[in-house]
Amino acid sequence: MKTPSLGFGIVGTGMIAGVVAEAISQAGNATLSAVSSRSQENADRFAANHPGATGVQGTEELFRRAEVGAVYIATPTAAKEAIALAAIAAGKHVLVDKPFHHLASLRRMTDAAAARGVLFMDATHFSHHPRTALIRADLPAKIGTPHSLHTTFYFPFSDRNNIRFNPAQEPMTALGDMGWYSMRAIVEYLRPSGPVTQAVTVPQRDPASGAIIQASGLIAFASGEVSTFDVGYTAGTVLMDLDLLGTTGVIRLDDFVLDWANSWSFRDPENLAGYYHRTAMGTRKDMTFIPTPAETAQEVSMIENFVHLATSGTPADQTAPAQATLQTQEYLDALWKAAQP
Repeated sequence: MKTPSLGFGIVGTGMIAGVVAEAISQAGNATLSAVSSRSQENADRFAANHPGATGVQGTEELFRRAEVGAVYIATPTAAKEAIALAAIAAGKHVLVDKPFHHLASLRRMTDAAAARGVLFMDATHFSHHPRTALIRADLPAKIGTPHSLHTTFYFPFSDRNNIRFNPAQEPMTALGDMGWYSMRAIVEYLRPSGPVTQAVTVPQRDPASGAIIQASGLIAFASGEVSTFDVGYTAGTVLMDLDLLGTTGVIRLDDFVLDWANSWSFRDPENLAGYYHRTAMGTRKDMTFIPTPAETAQEVSMIENFVHLATSGTPADQTAPAQATLQTQEYLDALWKAAQP
């Protein structure tokens, strides 16, 4: 039986759109059919680097195309809701880059997708790495019951002309851009069953733009779990650390967002994908590395999983990604509220 395939259209021509376009080309069940930009010239320039894709001006033309069954939206956060709702109304499955403006905006999108019978998924790559599912399966044996999580995510970045420094385009700036991954790690690994009871955010703002460029804080849940985080652009290096503490041990990652071995930013097969485990009174030399290799890059797995759910998933399967997105945004909203003066 032939594997169902899906044609994609992309809205946006920035760096991350190029990353996902390449992932679509590598996926075994997807093709890139068209790319849309406000400028025909930009759309054509982007499409020229991706054989088989057509550049179109504006989203209306993209959504009219029958060969486009799914749309990846890689625009500034301020524009995502209107574009996603239009794509959903046109009957397209939607993959939307994170973060979102706020929970109410996100819920309008997920509700519209459910009513139209199309898939809504956010484009968080690491959720689709096999390591994520393997760690969850290993938790009881390795660390018992998880109760606290600490994450650190930094990229060195200081271009004030970038939209990450523009609160009108990216309202939460670095807290949304980087803190999203820390909140998603809570959803994937800590998995609290209770609502947020406390959120503390200590932001550092760029004096020129007012953008948050670094933030540290804490979020706690009624079910007893606690997570601390430290994110931003100011560490001068890449940091992607995660420590998941349980009743009998700890799991540690130093590349929880983009694995060193095989992701769009890093291609070093000698830096094996996996996680570290330590328990009892073990010292550094007693830490065990547990490999979790991936046959494909996590962004390619994301596309393949998206297509599988869109074409073959049950209604229950199709609603699960939206629930993870809603949880992540709920936690991020709590931190954003706590960041206000």
